[in-house]
Amino acid sequence: MNNYIPSKVKDLTASRQRVMRNVLKEIELNEERPKYKWRYVVISALLTMSAVLFVLNESIMENEQQSATELPLDLTKPTFSEEQGLLYLNGVTLGDSQSKVIESLGGNYSVEYQEDGSIADLIFDYDGKARFYFYNDKLDLIIFQKTDEKNFDKFFNDFDGIKVISSTDADRFIYSKETSHILKATFVPNGNLYLYLSYAGPDLLENRDFLNLVQDEILESHDSYDLNIDSPNYYPLEELVKMTPEELIKIGYPNPYEFQ
Repeated sequence: MNNYIPSKVKDLTASRQRVMRNVLKEIELNEERPKYKWRYVVISALLTMSAVLFVLNESIMENEQQSATELPLDLTKPTFSEEQGLLYLNGVTLGDSQSKVIESLGGNYSVEYQEDGSIADLIFDYDGKARFYFYNDKLDLIIFQKTDEKNFDKFFNDFDGIKVISSTDADRFIYSKETSHILKATFVPNGNLYLYLSYAGPDLLENRDFLNLVQDEILESHDSYDLNIDSPNYYPLEELVKMTPEELIKIGYPNPYEFQ
């Protein structure tokens, strides 16, 4: 048996203390790490929720502003205007595109693709109050079906252009010589006032009051053309509208494309 006895025993107190400190430090670090991770998770979640709430709030405010600025469209009281011979109802006129109608009257319409007696290949119907007829992607006819009479009366009385009331007082017309736009107002059997905006056609030849008025306007405006009823060059309006541009040029009519 080895009976060796060391002469001196090392003092391990300092080593033990150092080990204990390292162990305690490691324990503390392990306890702190999860806290930092959860803090980051909470902060990220709060930032995400704040961003979502901000976007939602902006969207709600934008919708409220649009609702406040958009007035309900009353199709019983259409607006009327005339610019350079073009007649407008609610900001649209003949020849306009489908997008122009939607921009002016909104998208609350139903679609039809044909109607008996019409050449239209597409029809927008706005709740049975207004109809817009398109042919080859161009607006060809407008009908307002429940027009407020007082609203139209004011426009008709204030209009400075060509206008006429039929001898029976049943129909009223507004006509543009420059564009051949014709606005007709008439009462239908159910009592509703209908407005028709279209191009002047042969059917107007049946209305003698309208023909007489337009012919008077032509007599006053076309000084270079001999329309004296005693002259052999005089042609009634019924005949003029049936002539081709070439025939009108031949007889010296100043605006050969007026009736096209």
